[in-house]
Amino acid sequence: MIILVVDDDKSIRTLLQKYLTSWGHEVLLVADGEEAWDILQSTDVRLVISDWMMPRLDGVDLCRRIRSQKLLKYIYIILLTARDTKRELVIGMEAGDEQSV
Repeated sequence: MIILVVDDDKSIRTLLQKYLTSWGHEVLLVADGEEAWDILQSTDVRLVISDWMMPRLDGVDLCRRIRSQKLLKYIYIILLTARDTKRELVIGMEAGDEQSV
């Protein structure tokens, strides 16, 4: 499976790449949501693991952008964050809900 890791912290990208490749996955690494969006236009990515807070396009807006497209394939998204309020949890969950886009 091709997995796209999106995080502005290089050490997080490297750590995730280490684990995911050891489990047999092909891993693509980018530093922000805009780069991720470009990759998603041309690559058969099935899973995106994205940080919430990043420059240019954050993880929540990337998730919304993915869900707003009528894609032929479903893309699973894991949103990583240290945010922990109920309000922020709802924001993250709603960003991934195709019905709310």
